[in-house]
Parts: sequence; C-alpha cells; structure tokens
Amino acid sequence: MSSAVVAENPLLNIDTDFGSYLNIYTRSFKNHIIDGQLDYAFDSDFAVRQKIVGLPGWNKFARSINTTDVTVEARNLFVKCEQAGSLKYSDIFLMLKKCCERLELALPVVLIRKDYDRPLIYSIATDMIDPCIVLTSQLIEMCTPEELELLIGCECGRIQNNHCTYSWAFTYLNTNNNNAYRPSERSFKGAVNPQIVGALAEWIHDADITSDRAGMICMDNPGRYAETLVGLLEKGYIDFFGRGQNDIRNEKINTSIERNKMTTTRSLTKDSSFSEMERRIVASAEFLSCESLFSWRPDLEPPENRKFSGEVCDVRSSVILSGGQG
Repeated sequence: MSSAVVAENPLLNIDTDFGSYLNIYTRSFKNHIIDGQLDYAFDSDFAVRQKIVGLPGWNKFARSINTTDVTVEARNLFVKCEQAGSLKYSDIFLMLKKCCERLELALPVVLIRKDYDRPLIYSIATDMIDPCIVLTSQLIEMCTPEELELLIGCECGRIQNNHCTYSWAFTYLNTNNNNAYRPSERSFKGAVNPQIVGALAEWIHDADITSDRAGMICMDNPGRYAETLVGLLEKGYIDFFGRGQNDIRNEKINTSIERNKMTTTRSLTKDSSFSEMERRIVASAEFLSCESLFSWRPDLEPPENRKFSGEVCDVRSSVILSGGQG
C-alpha cells in the first residue's frame, strides 16, 4: 500500500513572533547603540529631549502633534505627491538606498512634492505612519547630487533619532518667521508651556549636530561636508525651521575647522564674529575626526594625526556650539 504524500505549507515556517521581528529590524545597528541612543548622535540632543519629556504639558502637546498634525500632513502628502522608486525619480531613490545602507536604517518612503514654491526637504514619522522624507521639485532642480546626498542623509538621521515630534512642535514657535514651514494642521490650541518653548529652542541646535553627523556618514566624501552645506546656503537654501545664511563664506569656515584640528579641547576659543549657522558647521565638522564615523564607514581612511572618542567629540562640539571657552 503506497503512502499518501502530504504537501507542507511553507507559510507555517515563517516566524511571526514580534520579538523576532524587532530583533531583525534593529540587529543591523544594535552594535552602535550606547545607553539607549546611537553612538553618532550628539549627547546633548538626547539629553535635552529627555528634559522636554518631563516638562508639564509636553505629553498632551506631543499627543496632539502625533495623532493629528503629522497624520493630516501625511494624508495630504500621499494624495498630492509622487513617490520615488526604481522607475520614477530613480536617482533620488538610489541615493536614499545608499544612505539607508550606510546608516543601517529601514528604507523610508520618499515623496516628491510639486505644489510647494521653494526648495525644501523634511521628514515625518510617528508610531501611526511609516517614516517619509519629502523633497520639493524645486530642491531637486537646485541641488547637485552631493548636496542632495547630504540633505537626504540628514533627514535619515532625523528619522533614525526620533526627531519628528520635536521638530513639528517647533513649528508652533515660528509664528513670526515667514520662512519656516507651516504644516497643514496645528491642532494644539492651548498655550505652549514657556519651559517647553525654551527647551525646544535649545534642542534645535543640538539636533542639527546629530543630523549633520548622519549626513556625513551618508556622503561619499564626508570631508566635503562643510563645503557642501556652505554651497547650499550660498544658493539661498532655507531649511524646515526657516533658517538660512547666504552671506556665509567657505574660507572662514575652513580656516576655523583646520585651526581646531590642532587645538586641544581646553584651548578652543570664542570667535564673536561667527553666526549660529557658522558655529554649527564648525561644531559638526569635529565628527570628521571621531571614531564613530569610521565605525559606521570602515571604507574610509581615518586621519593619521588624531582621532577622538565619541565622548571627546561631543565635548568639543558643545564648546564650539556655545561659542568657545572665552
């Protein structure tokens, strides 16, 4: 008597346990996690966000942003925008893939927006929607591939470090800045706690350092970070928060960066002629000598003279960002 052949259902072999999914999703960069944050992230970025979470009124404010503001924005974007993929806007899609591979990040959706009248890039992400990066068509027309690579890498860093809620909270503070992005919905109608306002104003500069570092990790040539960002600003680029500076000069920035390479942390000095944007670029450029960069990018040749630990790099960036020691 012949035995019957029973076909095995291959779907039964799929592991549907959430813990397994979480492990797969995070395993690629879990070796880069230190005390609950990514090793390239600026320590003050995380510390100030922790302070904001503990402030009175934040939970209600954040819940309003996450459940209404960001959700409305995402719904409108998916209706009006084109999605970049392997066939349409393939160069943008391939650039995003490269950035995500270097940051070991799950691929977000990229939307191309044609109805906005200025060059802009921003990101949205909450627990309720998949992360999205939005680029306007004017930005794509204005930027070189290297500039787009930096900007897309920076937004990947904002997604990876959970900046979205805080960034969108900041839009409530920009009522007098016509260059700042105005979302489709601002659902929170109460007064924002002044402590939250002050903390967000402090945080935004720290968040820049984290996102700039992510951008450097994503660039083919991170050493061109300062020159690339300065080039964007000289073209008149204004960011999501309404900030720009078209009178910035690359020579001044490079001179300061090169001088700091030969300067100990305690000897970093104040330069009162530097604007906030110029201090940001010089502070972020410290990452070019940080061990964390070469941990993420083993294909790069580390500097011969000196290489800082992540802790030292954070201290140096903090000193420069605050204007120096004296």
